[in-house]
Amino acid sequence: MATATNPERGDPPNTLTRLLRAELSAVETYRGALTWLDGPDAGPRLRQICVDHSRAVQVLRGLLLRNGEVAPTSTAGQEYAAARADEALNVTVDALCDDEARQVEAYRRALNDPSLPPAVKAMIRSDLLRRSETHVPALEALIAAR
Repeated sequence: MATATNPERGDPPNTLTRLLRAELSAVETYRGALTWLDGPDAGPRLRQICVDHSRAVQVLRGLLLRNGEVAPTSTAGQEYAAARADEALNVTVDALCDDEARQVEAYRRALNDPSLPPAVKAMIRSDLLRRSETHVPALEALIAAR
C-alpha cells in the first residue's frame, strides 16, 4: 500500500511504513508459531515477544497517523513449517532469530534516515530498537534450554 507524502512537512512515511510492515509480519508470524508451539517452554517467551511486536505496531501506526499518513493494517505474514515435530522448535526459533536480526538492522538503518525527525529517532532508539535487541537472546535461550 502506497502512502502519500508531503515533502513540505518532511514526513518519513516510507521508512515508518517499512518498519510497520515488518512488525505486522512479526506479529502474524509469532501468532502462527504459537498455534503449534504454545507449550510450557516456548509459549510464554514467544507470547511476550509477540506482545513486544504488537506494541511496536501501535507505536509505529500512531507515528504514521499523527503525520496524516495511511498506516497498513496487515501484511502477508510467514509461518514456518517444520519437517519433523521433534525439530519444530529449533527450526522455528532459528527462522524467528533470522527475522529478529533483520528487524534490528532495519531499526538501525532507520536511525540513519535523514527524513526521520529527532523525536521519532529517539522513540526508535529508546524503545523499539532496545526491545527488539532482546528478542534474539530470548529465542536462543529456548534452544539452549532444550
